[in-house]
Amino acid sequence: MTMKFRHILPLASAALLLSACHQVTTPGANVHPMQQPTMLQTTATVPGQLGFNPLTMEGKKLPTYVNPFPAGTYEHFVAQPDYPTTMADYCDEKLLSMLNANNSKIIICLSQQRARVYVNGKVAMDWPVSTGTDGHKTPTGTFRIIEKKEDHKSNRYGRFVSNAGKTTNSNADASKGVPEGTTFIASPMPFWHRLTLDGVGLHVGKVVPGKRLSHGCIRSPRKAIKKFYEYSVVGMPAYILYPAEDYTRGGAVRSIDVRYRPSGDHTDMPLQQQTPTFPQMTLTL
Repeated sequence: MTMKFRHILPLASAALLLSACHQVTTPGANVHPMQQPTMLQTTATVPGQLGFNPLTMEGKKLPTYVNPFPAGTYEHFVAQPDYPTTMADYCDEKLLSMLNANNSKIIICLSQQRARVYVNGKVAMDWPVSTGTDGHKTPTGTFRIIEKKEDHKSNRYGRFVSNAGKTTNSNADASKGVPEGTTFIASPMPFWHRLTLDGVGLHVGKVVPGKRLSHGCIRSPRKAIKKFYEYSVVGMPAYILYPAEDYTRGGAVRSIDVRYRPSGDHTDMPLQQQTPTFPQMTLTL
């Protein structure tokens, strides 16, 4: 163990073993081999024993850095030097298979551009996303998944194609009108998860690690969102916030983080108006 971690890792007499995690990575992602530190050669540290949040740990870019967590654990995944700006994703499918509307939540972290799914207080999935740009910011707040649709298309954004079949505008907004002599071709949004009535949701789309690219939706790599679609359920809570959640307490978020809405956001609808068939959810603090 390097001196970097001696002042932050707790001095527990024994550490509990974490259940094995299945890590899924996008081809070409920079995956670092495990380098076992002295203290953690045979034991793993569970979140409850950590004195810090591994999602926001510092010092990973130092040349002397050694990942202090056992390979295969979620802690090792987020402690890699290129996290969170990596296309690598994480999935514990055994944990994911236990998901229901009452024991799970998905958190979209805008500052890190990551989506994390928690089941029974543990991370079951973690993948990169690209959210809304300036002028089209993804709203912060507390939501639920109110619709799932495998083959969904936007009714607003897409491209204009001339009668001759040539694309005249590849980033068209049909709400501003369709030019004469052109046809509107809607953008596909596969594996759609709707969060708001006015069109904010998760779907397949171009993702660049750490970059905001969308008109307000949460774009996701196909492999990750398709896997999530297999297990996600309507009514599942969703949080969109700026700071990284408190991973050491099961992804707890503060009320102020989801109440804050940057200027220009178009979605500020009370939860009970969005989902009349579900009770208003309470923050896990």
